[in-house]
Amino acid sequence: MYFKRMSEDTKIRFLEEEYTNREILKSLVELQNIVHDSSDLQLQNEIQKKFKLIDLSPDDGAPTITGYYEVRINGKNQPEGEYQYPALSPPTLKSDYTTTENPMHFPRERWKFKAIWEKYSKPIVFLRLTDLHLAQLEGSALVQTDTNESFRINYAADNGQNYISPSIFLQGICPSLKPYHLSNCILLKPKEVTEAILKNPRYIFFEKETLSNFKTNEDRLRPLGSGGIRLVPFRSVAMDKQIPLGFPILLSFQSNHESVNNHLVFVHDRGNAITGEGRLDYFLGNDMGIEEIANHLLTKGKVTLLLPKKQKTDKRNKVK
Repeated sequence: MYFKRMSEDTKIRFLEEEYTNREILKSLVELQNIVHDSSDLQLQNEIQKKFKLIDLSPDDGAPTITGYYEVRINGKNQPEGEYQYPALSPPTLKSDYTTTENPMHFPRERWKFKAIWEKYSKPIVFLRLTDLHLAQLEGSALVQTDTNESFRINYAADNGQNYISPSIFLQGICPSLKPYHLSNCILLKPKEVTEAILKNPRYIFFEKETLSNFKTNEDRLRPLGSGGIRLVPFRSVAMDKQIPLGFPILLSFQSNHESVNNHLVFVHDRGNAITGEGRLDYFLGNDMGIEEIANHLLTKGKVTLLLPKKQKTDKRNKVK
């Protein structure tokens, strides 16, 4: 568990309240007991007794809910054909780099040059450009190579630049602007799609995770979120960095493919485009076909943060 790795005295602040790690762990144990012992009818009342409920929403209306997933892609151990784009490890940093020379800050377009990535980084696997874009957008990917090696590439670092969607430059060019449909559009409009993807200055570096190292198949299928937290399908969400990692959320929304009502989820991840109070990205896993649901999930909903209730001090028992 995320909080169990922290010192008991670690303090986390939200709004004007400060919570110790001990308080948070105690509240999560209480939440677990409530979920285990309460019926659906009792659940809401029991949660309200033990937690302070804060509805999160932007100033201009209800929270926006989207979905994300872990992509499955093919790759090659050496550049070949359309597999020319390396998924790169973070650059090796040197103390004598100036700000302009530091490869960690290079925009995406520079990393397309072999002379750059050979000098500063190491390729993990070679991918199609649209698949690399997908993996960098979602933060991880399950990869199978031409030699039948399977592994995961996880987010390791980024260049600090803000994300710009290729869809901005592809209006009227691609029939669909969904990220996972760009692999179809690039066949018809290779120049336009390539240029649109490379105009996004944000660049994500990866680390390789060998799947055979996992003890259980369940862990094998769960990618890493922020803070080393394993993502759980339909239980993990990405939220703005102002919302503390690991905290529970009650989520409600309706859409054509997925609807939930006071569904218990946890803040396990961040995202460059997931900013603002109430903004939430719902992790849907990596099953085959899940990208269709994730890419069509765009709706408004209700996002309620559960905070530990502070114990009231009985002033009558205080020593005068």
